[in-house]
Amino acid sequence: MTAVPERIGRRPRVRTWRRTLRALVPSGRARDVLPDAVADTVLADGTVLADSVAGAGTDAGGFDGSWAAQGVLQISAAPAGSGWVMDDGPLQTTGSRRPQQGRLGDCWVIAAMLAIHETAPERLGALLTELPGGVVEVALPALAEPIRVDRQMPVTERGRPVYARLEGTNPGWAGVLEKALAAHVAGGYDVLARGFARFGLELLLGMRVRTMLRLPDARQIVRWREEGRAIAASTHPLSRRVTTAHGPLPSSHVFAAVGGDPVTGHVHLRNPTRPSRLLTIDARTFRRGFLSVDVTPPLR
Repeated sequence: MTAVPERIGRRPRVRTWRRTLRALVPSGRARDVLPDAVADTVLADGTVLADSVAGAGTDAGGFDGSWAAQGVLQISAAPAGSGWVMDDGPLQTTGSRRPQQGRLGDCWVIAAMLAIHETAPERLGALLTELPGGVVEVALPALAEPIRVDRQMPVTERGRPVYARLEGTNPGWAGVLEKALAAHVAGGYDVLARGFARFGLELLLGMRVRTMLRLPDARQIVRWREEGRAIAASTHPLSRRVTTAHGPLPSSHVFAAVGGDPVTGHVHLRNPTRPSRLLTIDARTFRRGFLSVDVTPPLR
């Protein structure tokens, strides 16, 4: 019999994207995840400026020295943006316009914003402080100090916003929050395209969020909503086989769960890509099409 050589030492811990996300929220530790291609200049206070991104200048948020002096983070407009335009959308989160997902697969961020906005929009507004010169200070709960981003937003060649916006209008507060998360947490918009709803909720709220693989019924969802909880529901990779009144469910996507009917068992959802449209599905479709539900503590 051949002797099996004894292992020497332990296998190194692999830094997976899931572990990286966990490290960003209060349940782990706050840290910057900035790729080498982005991180170039570090200010005295530790702020990283991506002024060596390919195409910097016009592509890197209209970077200039005045913003550098204010410690404003800069990133590339990639993958979908081709330029930048200064945004003047509203920063007040208590308005009727809901956050809408753009051409970026960050539903885990935008659905989290949408779920919070449906429940306690003032919590999102409390994160933002407008400063002179088109700069906004964003106080993410996981970070000891606020971060600063400018209000230059990525646009297409025709000047249309490509990422998060307020439905039917400019990016506003939704674009600012998304840019802050992309700049400080992910290191760029493209890196923000993968994540779990739980982490989006925790990043924005600074509190632990409960993930349930055993899906709640409509009665439980209604009780949670009455308690002032924000709820996000995530589909699975095969959910496209499940049809609804609005067509097949998108796979690996996150919705905001906003209510239900305890009598019929129907669940009410909002899709971050079309947040004004209320999607009502029966209990069987909900069980077949969704993988998990994330629910926050009471927010009001």
